[in-house]
Order: sequence, then C-alpha cells, then structure tokens
Amino acid sequence: MPVEVAPGVRELLVRLRDAADTAPSSEAAVHLLESVAREMTGLLGRHDRDSLTAWRELGYHRNRAGDPVGAVHLLGQVTADLAHVFGPADPDTLYAGLELATAVGDSGDPNGAAHRLRELLPALTAAAGPDDARTLAAHVRLAVETGRLGDVMGAIGAFALLIPRIQQVLGEGHPLLGEARCGLGRLVPHRRRLAGGGGIAPVEAVAMVHRLMVWDFDTDEEADAFLSELEHATGQRHLAGRLATVPDTLTPDHATAIVLGAPPS
Repeated sequence: MPVEVAPGVRELLVRLRDAADTAPSSEAAVHLLESVAREMTGLLGRHDRDSLTAWRELGYHRNRAGDPVGAVHLLGQVTADLAHVFGPADPDTLYAGLELATAVGDSGDPNGAAHRLRELLPALTAAAGPDDARTLAAHVRLAVETGRLGDVMGAIGAFALLIPRIQQVLGEGHPLLGEARCGLGRLVPHRRRLAGGGGIAPVEAVAMVHRLMVWDFDTDEEADAFLSELEHATGQRHLAGRLATVPDTLTPDHATAIVLGAPPS
C-alpha cells in the first residue's frame, strides 16, 4: 500500500521528479533527480512506486549524461526491486528493464544488451501493445545493438522496417523517429564499405540528412567525414551549403528533397 503523507506532498514530489524531463541537460536532470529520489525514499519508502520511478529516471539520465556503468548498477537494483514488489510483468518493471538493457549496451556490452532486449520484447509487447512507444523503442535499441555486434545488414534491414512504422504510429515529431534515423544514418557508411561503395536507398538518404541536421557527432571532423560520405553516395557536391539553407522547421523528408534535389536512386 502507498505510504500516507501530508496532502499535496506526493503530488509535489512527483512534479519535481517530472521536471527532470525539461531540465536543460542530462547533467542537470541527474542533479535534480538525485535529490528528489532520496527525498521520495525518505518520505514514501524505498518500495513505493513513485520512489522507484524516480530512481529509474535517475538511471536513465545518468546513462544520457555519459555514465552508463553507473546507470547499469542503479537500474539493475531498481529493476530487481520493481520485480520483487510489483512482479516481473508489471509495466514499470518492464520499462526499467528497457532502460537497463539500453545502459548495458552503452556500457560496451552489446551482446548482453541484445540478449536482454530479446527476452524483454515478448512481455513488453503483451503488456503495452506492439505499437506502444516503449515497445518500438525496444525494437530500435535491438537494431542498434545488432549493428554494434557487427550484423550491419541485419540492423539496417530492421531500421528500414521500423522507421516508416514509427512515422505512421507515433508521428513525425516523436523523438524515437529521430533516434531510429540517427541509428540508421550511423550504419550507412559501414554498409557502403562492406559493399565497396554504391548508392543509398531513400530511407538511408533521409537518415543521413537528419543526422547532419541534428548534429549527431562528437567532433567536427566526424561530421565532415560523414558529409563527404553522403556526397560520394549521391554523386553530389557542395552539400554543406545546401544544408545551411534548410529551415529547422522542415521535416527530414522535405529537407532531403532540398539538399539532394530528388531522392537518390
């Protein structure tokens, strides 16, 4: 049973926890959630659902902030606590398992992450449905781990099927669509190296342009190399200038039409 606290206290703590979603950075979200999660645990109890949700969110943001090892440790404990209190098939247990699998992959263990995701997907699909955002996120992250394990073609095939499905079900503006496009875009240069060159499919072109639009790179040199890859793949030049003219309000599909002039063959 939930712990009884003074009226409004739980609601206030939940609002503070949810404010992490709009924090200016993952580091700021971590700082906020560390305080809120401890306060929730002290007032509501360690096994309270809202408290455990706060710790799960902290694990998620720790991973986003560049501490996947710390995230794995925390999310492993949270997932075990949720399973113990609410059961392994409870949606919150499954969502924590998804974030744990993601952190495992980001910590450098793609095999362990892929194994966790394959085990999680049937239960997640049964609990949330095949078109739920978290179910689709598990498929996207399995595609990422498949690529990390070296099955580039298998990962690209999975992304090619997932992207239109996410676009249809969740809409153009959903963050998961951008995540999937970036995942596909990262793999296209590897696929072309394996194939000895060649063109790119329209879905790959959009993914590459999207990755350039959101600047999904660690360094300028990485971005320059990726832009050169797009130029070689499409046979076009001076794409940086075209990219600079694309309004931020355009969808990646429309931006690609402007940058490349027409979908690549």
